[in-house]
Amino acid sequence: MGVRTSCLIILTAGLTLSLTGCNRLGLCHEEHLKTIASPTGRYTVDIVAKTCVGSSAVKEVVLRRNEGLMKGGRTVATFDDAHPDRPADISVGWRGDRRIVIAAHGAKIWSFQPNWRDVRIMER
Repeated sequence: MGVRTSCLIILTAGLTLSLTGCNRLGLCHEEHLKTIASPTGRYTVDIVAKTCVGSSAVKEVVLRRNEGLMKGGRTVATFDDAHPDRPADISVGWRGDRRIVIAAHGAKIWSFQPNWRDVRIMER
């Protein structure tokens, strides 16, 4: 196999992963730990434990819109959960219909998004 062929295979594999996501290829495992609805039910927040091949375990907070044409969701916070002897304790609470408070005990925060659509996200 030549250098060009090897480069093409690596490039194709990387492109496939970026376009399809590792979940669709069976390289990740997700466990939905908890779902919390907003007071009016317009949004939900999911706490998800995620493990992917070749990376550290994480817990994600995923905010989803439940109504309207623009349904969908986004990961608004990601926390390190790579220590099985002391798992990350993540809790989420709604403060009205457009504000959530995320508390994480025993975890490093990897990413955090303070707003999504009309919802403000705060970390405590």
